[in-house]
Amino acid sequence: MRRTCRLVVSFALVAVVCGPASAQTADSGPSDRAPSVGHIAGDIPRDLWNFLSWDTALVLGIGGGAALIAHPWDDDLAGELETNVSLNNAMAPGHTYGGFGVQVLIGVGFYTGGRLGGKGRLAQTGADIMRAQILSQAYVQAIKFSVQRERPDGSDHYSFPSGHSASAFATAAVLQRHYGWKAGVPATVVAAYVATARVHDNKHYLSDVVFGAAMGIAAQRTVTLHSRRYDMAMIPAAGAGSASVTMTVRTR
Repeated sequence: MRRTCRLVVSFALVAVVCGPASAQTADSGPSDRAPSVGHIAGDIPRDLWNFLSWDTALVLGIGGGAALIAHPWDDDLAGELETNVSLNNAMAPGHTYGGFGVQVLIGVGFYTGGRLGGKGRLAQTGADIMRAQILSQAYVQAIKFSVQRERPDGSDHYSFPSGHSASAFATAAVLQRHYGWKAGVPATVVAAYVATARVHDNKHYLSDVVFGAAMGIAAQRTVTLHSRRYDMAMIPAAGAGSASVTMTVRTR
């Protein structure tokens, strides 16, 4: 019973971090136009910059708080899940599904299907998944190399945060954004399963996967909140002994 209760708590903590993903602004709805490959590639550098925002600070603040709450259970939960052999077969697919390569392929599949089928919304969803994956992993890996937290199994020092959790929650949050909770709830449950599997496999602590979930959600919000929301124009002007630049930002 204690194991079951702590599993429920772990899912609840991850879900707390996922909550802010539904609080999108009204003027940033999903586009029905299929973006080109060039457009997707061009958005990635802007995503890396836009990630550094107050919105990201809010999401990661919530995630960090949840990770701190989870921290006291890190060792106990990791030990209990690892020694529960009845979960071995059930948790095995989590490592594969949560991998960055698999998640990117999911995005590629959505994008390709949308382009070939003339479904702009589906293609846009796939594009957002791919961008969210690249963005989340760029910052996750940077944090891993900076923090150097040892994994529970002692295999290396790249435990915090969980890249698998970030990838799975990024995809879940994109699906929720484009298709609502009918797609978001199942995808979030799968993402929580991936997070639990990583703890069970002794690759991460509970706090690692909770903060990883926040990273994935923050990446999704960056991609969908900032994407194509503004037009910017810069107009230079010169006069006698002076020069100026006027910048105009217009909401689309």
